[in-house]
Amino acid sequence: MDFMSHPQSMGKTPTLTKKEQRGVLAGMLLGCAQRNGHNFYVAAYDQRELDYLRFKQDWLERITGQSVPCCPSVNSQGVPYLRLQPPLIPLTRILMQKLYRGSGGKVITPQFLEELTPQGVAIWFLDCGSKTFKKRQGKIHALEVYLNTNLPKSENETIVKYFLENWGVQWGLSSQNKRTGCYRLRIGTKGGQAFLSQLAPYVPSSMLYKINTSYSITATPGTGKLRVKE
Repeated sequence: MDFMSHPQSMGKTPTLTKKEQRGVLAGMLLGCAQRNGHNFYVAAYDQRELDYLRFKQDWLERITGQSVPCCPSVNSQGVPYLRLQPPLIPLTRILMQKLYRGSGGKVITPQFLEELTPQGVAIWFLDCGSKTFKKRQGKIHALEVYLNTNLPKSENETIVKYFLENWGVQWGLSSQNKRTGCYRLRIGTKGGQAFLSQLAPYVPSSMLYKINTSYSITATPGTGKLRVKE
């Protein structure tokens, strides 16, 4: 399976720089990775997520230099899922300490965001991003793109500043959870198209539907197989 169209695709680069390793791990931690002590794990509940999980599996194996098998598991509600648990390496421990404060949740800082690379941002968006097509009289007239951070306003403003200074993209804020007072990032048609086009070289084929701005495009099936631990 051709996971990436970017020159840094799987199997084409024998080693990763520390910056590349940090960037990918930072993107996973900002995305849907779940904390597990000083480490983290990645889960998939839906059959449609398997190719994307394989994509992450390959990245984690390149970063850690070790096999990262996918293990069947069951959550506290009895729902089965697949789990990637990478071996703990010093780099992961450092990034976890930067992102989490003690036993609390994530605290987004400019210093942590500077760890990101374009590949890390792509993973963050594929995990937490979404888009909607606005219709008027049955016809699409606008695109809205979201990064569903579900964070306090101050931390979202830190993220907005990061994207403006590093990507030239001006996000706005939109209320995501009125009960908790949390927000998410929102951008309109022109800015959204520009941002998604920057992500395109770093997105695996099975996830292109997440960034495609054409209403008719759906996911591209993949052919990769997960290495599942029996």
